[in-house]
Amino acid sequence: MNQFPLPENLTNQLEPDAIVAEERLVDFAVDGITPQGALRPKDRQATSEIMGWASSQRITVFPRGGGIQLALGNVPQEVGLVLDLSQQSRMLDYQPADLTATVEAGITLGQLQRELAAGGKFLPIEAPMAESATIGGILAANASGPLRYSYRQPRDWLIGISVVGADGTETKAGGKVVKNVTGYDLNKLYTGSMGTLGVIVEATFKVSPSPTAHGVLVARFPGISQAIAASTKLLKQLFRPQGVQVIDCQAAQHLNIEQGMLGSPGTGGTGGTLTLAFFSGRVKAVQRQLEDSTKLLTEIGSTEVATLNEAQGQSLTRSVSDLGWSPDSQPYLSIKANLPPSVLSAVIDGCLQKSPLGLPPGVLADPGFGQVRLFWWAGSVSDWLDNGAVLQAILKIRGIVREAGGNTLVEFCPLTLKKQIDVWGDQPSGMDVIRRLKQKFDPLGIMSPGRFIGKI
Repeated sequence: MNQFPLPENLTNQLEPDAIVAEERLVDFAVDGITPQGALRPKDRQATSEIMGWASSQRITVFPRGGGIQLALGNVPQEVGLVLDLSQQSRMLDYQPADLTATVEAGITLGQLQRELAAGGKFLPIEAPMAESATIGGILAANASGPLRYSYRQPRDWLIGISVVGADGTETKAGGKVVKNVTGYDLNKLYTGSMGTLGVIVEATFKVSPSPTAHGVLVARFPGISQAIAASTKLLKQLFRPQGVQVIDCQAAQHLNIEQGMLGSPGTGGTGGTLTLAFFSGRVKAVQRQLEDSTKLLTEIGSTEVATLNEAQGQSLTRSVSDLGWSPDSQPYLSIKANLPPSVLSAVIDGCLQKSPLGLPPGVLADPGFGQVRLFWWAGSVSDWLDNGAVLQAILKIRGIVREAGGNTLVEFCPLTLKKQIDVWGDQPSGMDVIRRLKQKFDPLGIMSPGRFIGKI
């Protein structure tokens, strides 16, 4: 593919390394589509100039952060220009006493947490591959992690945002103080919009004091329904954890969770379903939570409970966040379902009993938040399976989830099949409103076209 011929005034504003060489464009491909050009502007002014030029030429633009969750969303209609924001990675303002921080969208979550820690604070959001995932990408994908039960989602910590629109105009919403109630809440509109409404260039968050202690419990149960029931009961206690994840033995293999974390000589520590409980806070409080939770989980049927040391706990937390997104754990097929927590166990049981693809999936469930991810890895998928069989499996799971009042997202599937479906599933009842918003914010349809719900 050839680079777009950039106008001289724009070329003069860009740093020498801002224009990606033609031979490297394949590294910026989206769902197998190599862009015609890729730019890495170092500031918002250059970003605005690029967007204004792209709009005038009707060139489609695909904003990019760390590239961690590029598999999300439908196959784009076309990828003209990839706009890489990773060079815009500064902390712009940090007020520890006011519990606020303002950053450029290209800063990684890992870098941001380290800079916040210098003031004794942290941002309670999570994302896969935190050392590479950028704040802009996390907001665009509305990413979260195993502590979402208490942390909630990124938009719940976002109090201000700056966005460069499709025509190059920069707009701001919210502010830099926690108590900000003026204007429309565009923070939530842009969060999760997958780059279809504009380019996020700046974000302001409310932050929290850093906890002084962390703890992780791993408890084994005979099956998924028992593990979810125990997790639900644990979350109702005064000593409840910040988050609980339930994981079956197949998915656990991709976390290396059995190696030294559970099981000791003579216990036969393998198999079953695991409940992972995550705690943080003050030292004495966390220690008491771990003790009380261990007692409760044992009383309600856990065959084995282990408290992980600090290094093991941190490693496990990262591994759960990264599952399915790290290069060594990406699946052949992955489906995420969001459900009322009360029906989570029944839905998982229904999906397993009806055996889509004739093969049991790996399971990672969040009983508190009402979310489950089902994985089929390439090693467990028979060679004879074709797109028709995979599509039927997707439709079957969608039907089960729909009847339970939930929705699904196909995170990973064969690219040839992905081109034929809408990975977001059934269109919501307010789809006409979504289309009008898209038309208002991006009248020329140049922002990540085809990527979002309804292939807008």
